[in-house]
Amino acid sequence: MRVLFVFFVYISSSIVCLAQDIIGKIVDEQGKAIQYANVALLQANDSAFIKGVVSDDTGRFSINTLDKKNCIVKVTCIGYKTVYRNISDSNLGAIILKEESMTLGDVIVKSSLPKTRLRNGAFVTTVAGSILEKSGNISNLLDRIPNVTSQNGKINVFGVGEPVIYINGKQVRDNAELDRLNPDEISTVEVVQNPGAQYASNVKAVIRINTKRKAKDGFGFETKTFGNIDENSRFGGYEQLNINYQKKGLETFTVLKIKDGENSNKQGLVQNTYVDNVWSQRNDIEGSIRNRQLYCGLGANYQIDSHSFVGASFNFNRMLNKAVINMATTIDKDNSLTEESVSDITKPGNTSLASGNVYYMGKIGIMDINFNTDWLWDKDFSKVNTLERYQEHGGDWHDNAVNTKTNTKNELFASKLTLSLPLWKGRLSFGGEYSNTNRNSSYDVQPVGLLDKQDNRIKEGMTSVFCDYTRKFGNLSILAGIRYENTDFNYYEEGKRMPEQSKRYGNILPSLSLSLPVGKTQMQLSYGATIKRPSYYDMRSGIGYDNRYTYESGNPFLVSEISRNINYTVSYKWLMAEGIYTHVSSPIVMLTQSYNDNPNIALIQNVNWKPYNRIGASLAASPKIGIWHPSLSFYFFKQWFDMDTYGGHRLDNPKVTIRFDNTIDTKLCTVSLMLLAQTSGDDETSYMYRNYFCTNLSIYKSFLKGKLIVFFYANDLLGTGNTHSRMYSG
Repeated sequence: MRVLFVFFVYISSSIVCLAQDIIGKIVDEQGKAIQYANVALLQANDSAFIKGVVSDDTGRFSINTLDKKNCIVKVTCIGYKTVYRNISDSNLGAIILKEESMTLGDVIVKSSLPKTRLRNGAFVTTVAGSILEKSGNISNLLDRIPNVTSQNGKINVFGVGEPVIYINGKQVRDNAELDRLNPDEISTVEVVQNPGAQYASNVKAVIRINTKRKAKDGFGFETKTFGNIDENSRFGGYEQLNINYQKKGLETFTVLKIKDGENSNKQGLVQNTYVDNVWSQRNDIEGSIRNRQLYCGLGANYQIDSHSFVGASFNFNRMLNKAVINMATTIDKDNSLTEESVSDITKPGNTSLASGNVYYMGKIGIMDINFNTDWLWDKDFSKVNTLERYQEHGGDWHDNAVNTKTNTKNELFASKLTLSLPLWKGRLSFGGEYSNTNRNSSYDVQPVGLLDKQDNRIKEGMTSVFCDYTRKFGNLSILAGIRYENTDFNYYEEGKRMPEQSKRYGNILPSLSLSLPVGKTQMQLSYGATIKRPSYYDMRSGIGYDNRYTYESGNPFLVSEISRNINYTVSYKWLMAEGIYTHVSSPIVMLTQSYNDNPNIALIQNVNWKPYNRIGASLAASPKIGIWHPSLSFYFFKQWFDMDTYGGHRLDNPKVTIRFDNTIDTKLCTVSLMLLAQTSGDDETSYMYRNYFCTNLSIYKSFLKGKLIVFFYANDLLGTGNTHSRMYSG
């Protein structure tokens, strides 16, 4: 059980001029009020989005802005023509909307804000002016995007897995960049479940976050205070300061963040080994970890003209952590106790990470240009000190001390160029990508002779070229692409290149997407393939020491896992349904085996397994009833994973997830109650054998016309969010 309470406050200020309200009323041709119309404040010169609101039950709206000069108002509503209005006075009076008889180009998935549209192979959710602006933080915002979950620091896209995230076209390589964003700074969120040729082969999904443009020139700052407490009275929190300055085309920003927190955890782990005898190892683990962080981000963007932007950024992240773990272990042979032990473990560590980015987005004639260069350096040190006391049943107690040290250093340089231009009534995009990675890792064990030391180095170079073409044939839109990717992977031990572990990959990856609107129904069919290459850690050759009974090892002979995906999506108004079929070749799975035929010692290692198929389906409904914003989602997952298991358990049991989010939005505050239930079922070699249920609650309240925001969040409110799973190893 884990109950987490969060208290979150942030204050923003801008030193420019006094704020003022632009008011008006939205009515139809008969003078009747139109509620829930979208009212957006735009820059007059380039239509850049500044701020958005929604008309209330009486059709009235009010936009608080710093300066109404050089701005226009755009009013949109489903079933009505879009209206633009110049701002000559703070009171715009009645704005009349005429009925729209034309079929909309984008089909609305949800009937009220937030809106999600299918566009160019992506689900595009409008955050600006919607209830999502009151999500409190970026994690909660992403968790409310259709087909996306964001829990405990992990982000996943339904049916495919962990996404790569972009902010304004730049890839996020350090999650601290993501954490500094506030929901009310975001314009749209785009989710791509079947990325095309423009993305690397290992990218399973893409989330593109587009932020709003700052309202006016001037200096502004924002402070954010965050605090949390868990069920064991462990405290945590951070303080963040954002400083921005904008003048004409120049924008600079600075972010400072200090974080300190402690989390606790309890878990039970039972491992059964079936050989001539049945050996059972039970571990009861209780521990806590303290994390401290210092983050600094600097950057500047400059708008050369209405089509061209250039910018650079630098980020530094320093993290310190220390885990303290107590573990009690018993070993049974045929239900008879043979050995028991108690372990005290401390794990101090630290990480230093620096990264930078330089970009240019512009236009030369009819050609669009997008160029990004990234570099990253990080150094990680971790130490594990283990003091074990063990005895065979009826024997004397013995002490065993084991200390390990791991040093890792990574260096990355990556560049990507994408060019795009109109061609044959369509649009052609093409470009190339290059990255170079160096990784050095050393592992030392004391006492000497228990396990071998390790000194590994990995050098990897990746070069790719890609091309895609999109065109409409009547109502049918086609996006076809192809990507060639070459990876040169070199593995070294003690300075010597290891030919068997060094590999060269060359892959051609086609992709195809078809989109067809039929009235207000939008359909999309897409195909793509992704490659999961073994990580550096997975391919290490040495054996790591966890405790007296558990070792870990890499597998230098792993081959890449390839997934081929077919997605079909259909949407109508506030309903959306999706089906996914995936064929997985050479899946990489974690297995536990006896070490040197000793059933008392478990060796954990990743291996390639037989190919298998899986399917997924989802159905989401997000209507709006007055101040109530319900969102109900169903997810279905089933696999056909072939593995002989003790007891004959088949790894093909389906899993169903139901999520019901309820948000009440009033002038007083915004309250959200989120319910999540999951049935038992299989996911590769893991079987969740008990149902899961979790209840979360959030309260959002703003003061001082949005300058002061208070956000409260309670995670696993009823304390029922416990997972119970069983992992099979054949």
